[in-house]
Parts: sequence; C-alpha cells; structure tokens
Amino acid sequence: MARRASSSSPNFKTIGAAAAVLAAVLGGYFLFGTSKDPYRTTSAFPAKEYLENANSLRGNNYRLEAVIDKTLEVSTDSGRLFSVEAGSDMLPLFVPNKLNGVNIERGQKFHFRVQINEKGLIVASDIRKP
Repeated sequence: MARRASSSSPNFKTIGAAAAVLAAVLGGYFLFGTSKDPYRTTSAFPAKEYLENANSLRGNNYRLEAVIDKTLEVSTDSGRLFSVEAGSDMLPLFVPNKLNGVNIERGQKFHFRVQINEKGLIVASDIRKP
C-alpha cells in the first residue's frame, strides 16, 4: 500500500516563488522608485576642477544639482545667466532660450544637465525640478 504525503507540510516551491517575486518587486522599487535625480547616469559636475581651470572640462556633459542664487543677465536673443549655489560653491550657469518654458526663481532647487562650452561657460541643456 502506497503512502500518501502529509497535506499539512508547506509547499516549499510556492513559498520560494513568492519570496523571489517579493524580492524582485522590492529591488525594483529601491533601484528605480527612490531616485530623485533624473540624470543619475551622467557624471557629477566637478565644481572644484571647474573653478581651478575649466579648459579641461570643455565639451563634456555633467549633471548639476543647484539652487538658484540670483539672475545676473537676461537677453531676449540668447538666454539667461544665473549664479547658482552647488554645495558650497557659487557657479555661473547659462540657460538658453530653448529652455524658457521653465520658470526659474531665486531659491529654487533644480537638477540640470549641463555642458561646458568652448568659452568655459556652464550651459544648461535640460532642467528638471526635484
């Protein structure tokens, strides 16, 4: 006579599959759901290097998280020049007219994708609010 398996023992395959699904969901949440920086795959802006000598940084793209300090210049033809505070450093940031759809005011925090132009000026290529 064959023995029947006990129905009171847990099915380990079902428990293992449920644990794997839960781990995948939590991993996806922590990997994609908690990041507030839209440019996290771009290199961070090297403010100290920029202030020492911007020549070696020309043409490179970076991410910059900064607070608007004040508007330095406004040109209806080309764009706006701001001073921004990135950590403890004050930097010039040029926002071209193509990004005029973003309302930028003093004290606001932004995430910028920037490029250093041929003259050594930091130029925003994209702007996002955190």
